Amino acid sequence: MKESLRTFMDGLIDYAGLFPPADLPLNEAISQYISHIKSDNSKMLSRFIIHSSKLNNLDEFLPLFTNVGPLRLSVLGGGGNNDDEYLNKIKQNITNISKYREKHGNKIEIDVIECKMATNTPSKNTMEKATVLLNENGLIHYHEFAKLPPVGMNYSTEIDDSSWDKEILPTIKLLSNLDNAGIKLRCGGIVKEAFPSVEQVAAMIQTCVIIDIPMKFTAGLHHPIRHFAEEYDEFMHGFINTFGAGIFATTFPKPENSQEKYNMFILLSHMIDDQNAENFSFTDDSMIWKVEDDRDTQFVIDVEKIENARKKGMISYGSCSFQDPIHDLTQLGWM
Repeated sequence: MKESLRTFMDGLIDYAGLFPPADLPLNEAISQYISHIKSDNSKMLSRFIIHSSKLNNLDEFLPLFTNVGPLRLSVLGGGGNNDDEYLNKIKQNITNISKYREKHGNKIEIDVIECKMATNTPSKNTMEKATVLLNENGLIHYHEFAKLPPVGMNYSTEIDDSSWDKEILPTIKLLSNLDNAGIKLRCGGIVKEAFPSVEQVAAMIQTCVIIDIPMKFTAGLHHPIRHFAEEYDEFMHGFINTFGAGIFATTFPKPENSQEKYNMFILLSHMIDDQNAENFSFTDDSMIWKVEDDRDTQFVIDVEKIENARKKGMISYGSCSFQDPIHDLTQLGWM
């Protein structure tokens, strides 16, 4: 594997075997996770994902981590129908986590929580209260929007008629001013409607990079390159496209006007939508993306930029399969 791809893939995948479409029973998911930890590709693996309400179900499996542990967890929480319900759920999540930490000490490591917001426009007071509680309990927190609004191709121009900047931007700005906060973006699911559009993914990446807030992704990113999936009658996003676009976005200067912002958005959208694996390549020094335009434009992103973007902004993604990404990268001749 070339060094740029190794850097790109370092700790990229959180294992979500408990969740669809794999939907494994806990004993099988744990067995798979331990197998992946012991594999030659373990550097690509990050945390095990589980809901806070299910933590106690892990008890009988902790002895299996004696020689490989501690068991590193990213915990799911949040949700609700309104701000008050959301805050109460966060408090319950923290209670569950605190009790489990006290119960098992250094046998486990819980430092990340992924929270679904009740609405796209939570109150500042609610988010500040939740953040204080989460930070006091040593938790980095990634927040998922309840539902993304549509994004038109005229996004970020002066004639933009979408609600993105009105509905999404203020909440991301609010979160960016809170310690240890990030954004979580769902990229798919088990139904066609769960897959966000290219434009929605591009808009979220662009918004987060410009505002400088880290991102975590989940669902739908089983394969490296964007492709049509007959089982969903929909295009699935690729993790090379998505994280490549996130890394690429960090190389842009901050847009100074609507046209520069629009041009950035168009390039990110094109990269996210690229279904030709041959347009992506990795060397020891850099990742290269060919635009396939009339000028044979290509963008070269060096290893240092990849490493910085991964550490500071494009954190990881949850996948119910660890083997599918490795199989596909091998088939592409990149591993």
